[in-house]
Amino acid sequence: MRLRTLASIAAALLLPVLLSSPASAYDMGAPDTPVRLSAGLSHTAFVDQEGVLWTWGSNQSGQLGAETQETGTDLEGTVIPLSSRPLQVMEDVASVSAGADFTVALKTDGTLWAWGGNDYGQLGNGSTTPSDLPICVLDQVTAVSAGDYHVAALRADGSLWTWGDNLYGQLGDGTLESRSAPAKVLDQAAAVSAGAGSTAALLGDQTLWTWGDNLFGQLGDGPRASRSTPAKVLDQVTAVSMGGYHAAALRADGTLWLWGSNIDGQLGNGGQGNTTDQTGAQLQTLPLSLSTTGPVTAVSAGTSHTAVILADGSLWTWGRNDTQQLGLDQTAPTVSLPAQVPAVTQAAAVGTGTYQTVCLLSDDTLFSWGPQAMGLLGGGAVETLAEVPKAEAAAPAEATQVTFQEETAAWVPLAILAGSAILLVLAGCLSRKERVGV
Repeated sequence: MRLRTLASIAAALLLPVLLSSPASAYDMGAPDTPVRLSAGLSHTAFVDQEGVLWTWGSNQSGQLGAETQETGTDLEGTVIPLSSRPLQVMEDVASVSAGADFTVALKTDGTLWAWGGNDYGQLGNGSTTPSDLPICVLDQVTAVSAGDYHVAALRADGSLWTWGDNLYGQLGDGTLESRSAPAKVLDQAAAVSAGAGSTAALLGDQTLWTWGDNLFGQLGDGPRASRSTPAKVLDQVTAVSMGGYHAAALRADGTLWLWGSNIDGQLGNGGQGNTTDQTGAQLQTLPLSLSTTGPVTAVSAGTSHTAVILADGSLWTWGRNDTQQLGLDQTAPTVSLPAQVPAVTQAAAVGTGTYQTVCLLSDDTLFSWGPQAMGLLGGGAVETLAEVPKAEAAAPAEATQVTFQEETAAWVPLAILAGSAILLVLAGCLSRKERVGV
């Protein structure tokens, strides 16, 4: 069995200190709704109303896209560079997605930029060399989603392009070979969501297609065999979010459907499933409708927890809660039924990572809760998980409000790249366009 497969199993079995296989899931909203916040393994990214992109958390692989002077320790005690407060990265950003150790951002002009780790070619620039600064990857992009180490991007003509890690066939090209440059997978796509090692695409006819890792039934097609090509799973779907080992979809009638791992109660059905794995953990390998107290307007599937926003603006969470990532006034390590997050009203968007949750309110204020480790909450504290008693971990009533201060931010706008540097970036972008056939 491959090393990352073993790591995935370990993470799913409540071994958080291993940091093995995070999700980079986020609120998809409607197919044409830009994703303004994204929580990854150890960093968070947010686009404000002015189109300015801010990042915070671990910068160990350069995933923040800006220089950091601050250091702290990760959950394993290793000293790493980080930022415990938001850093300003670039302007004119429409959408963002945080991977395990990298970030991708879609600008308002349709160009796609990437930075951070690049071991599997996830930056899409034809190499495996990491970059601390944004690199232009593709143009005419309308939506993007980063998995652990792969990326799926939707272009204006409805074509879907993928690149990066392909251990489980998550690129959807029929192979298991990783790629460091974008390649087209399918047409007529309307939305996309990349999970840890799997991918989902919503087509224009509201059919949902999935491919990649299926160890926990997260593809939703019944069998648990991984697939390297897309297959239809569900129809009448309006939004989808792929988590670490489970998935969630909204249908046109406002119902919520979930499938995949239920080891931590992330399916919200009380810990039930239609089958079990070798450990006895419950799995749901076919989409299952979850009853809610009202129509669901947004959903985000994290590594092992789920969050939804209802039509009344209330926020509900369930699943893994070992770092208080559910934002509830309880410290149980798992919560297997949906629970309303107290003191949160008028929620507009939500993002779920591995250990943290971020929520954007309708007045554009941003709150986060979970551990202070690695500066994940963006409030200036960097205590490790072990130093944060669970009883004191931030629940919504005491959640961290993320504030943005331009004067203290390590801003790295592309405009400061003068003369020849600008020309080199533009030339590189043009050459990449030629390589991917744009």
